[in-house]
Amino acid sequence: MPFSTVFDYFGFPEGLQLAPLGSGNINDTWLGTSVQGEKLVLQRINTIVFPYPDRIMHNYRVVLAHLRSKKINLELPGLLLGIDGQGYLFDEEGNCWRAVEYLPGSIAVEHAENAQQAQQGAAAVGTFLNGLADLNPQLVQDTLPGFHDSLSRFQHFQKAVEQNAAGRLAEVREEVAFVQKEARVFQHIHDLGLPLRVVHNDPKIANVLFDTHSGEAIAVIDWDTIQAGSILSDFGDMVRSMTPTFSEDEADVSKVEVVLPLFGGLASGFVPKIQAALSPVEKEYLLQGAFWIILEQMMRFLGDYLNGDVYYKVRYAEHNLVRARNQQALYQSIQKREEELQAILRRYC
Repeated sequence: MPFSTVFDYFGFPEGLQLAPLGSGNINDTWLGTSVQGEKLVLQRINTIVFPYPDRIMHNYRVVLAHLRSKKINLELPGLLLGIDGQGYLFDEEGNCWRAVEYLPGSIAVEHAENAQQAQQGAAAVGTFLNGLADLNPQLVQDTLPGFHDSLSRFQHFQKAVEQNAAGRLAEVREEVAFVQKEARVFQHIHDLGLPLRVVHNDPKIANVLFDTHSGEAIAVIDWDTIQAGSILSDFGDMVRSMTPTFSEDEADVSKVEVVLPLFGGLASGFVPKIQAALSPVEKEYLLQGAFWIILEQMMRFLGDYLNGDVYYKVRYAEHNLVRARNQQALYQSIQKREEELQAILRRYC
């Protein structure tokens, strides 16, 4: 290896100070600040979750070049390419590192605080996806093969239930039964024959940056999951993160429900930005994306809990179970308000 440290590889200035940044469940992220006050973002990619960092970096370059050519109204953080121009480094311990430009005066939030913030966040995602609408999906690579293949994920979930590796099944039988009952939504999504597109695959509100002064959404970040997929999954993830009363870590499920004004803000921000690119089947079944992704996320949290918390970072023993129950409550809330939510969408679709 022609370089000895991450700092040497990226050409970081001497005296760079690192501080933890964000609250991601997968990668480790730091904000680097030089003596002169210059800032950058350093990340250690979790190669257990993301075993193909070369694909991540390939997709980043393809998407960055495409969106810059479209001159979309979003900030697009560039890569620090390192001394070999590849933009990522495996250190002596097998960790994979990359660095991107920092956007000064920006902030991320864990859930939408009001309808305007939901509208702003959703409009940014809509702008981002609309910019990618004409990008050939064959030009990007699968960073997470089968990421939203929910039928396959359901089979893995069933195996986790059968194996009960952490001995926790007895306390979650009701939650397991709920997933098994509602899993028909996965087959329904599969049978729709949705168009294959280049999508973000994780456009939760925490992956949208807002201007600290104006409150305007200025960037969509965390491109590790970009690959071919469905706009319905991106819409569903926005509903999951932008419309509840509380974030996915809220333990009191009586507080968790979809908020109609937040959903209205999301719909009014997202749909007009992407509407021209949507096919008839995508417009008709947009809300099914919410059922799909929220149930899939509940299943993933619950499966990880049964497996002994081997995938997601957890802060306490029941953290994944809390998250799973939170998602169940949100799913049930959307079921109860489905007609109202569809009526909101019809104003814009």
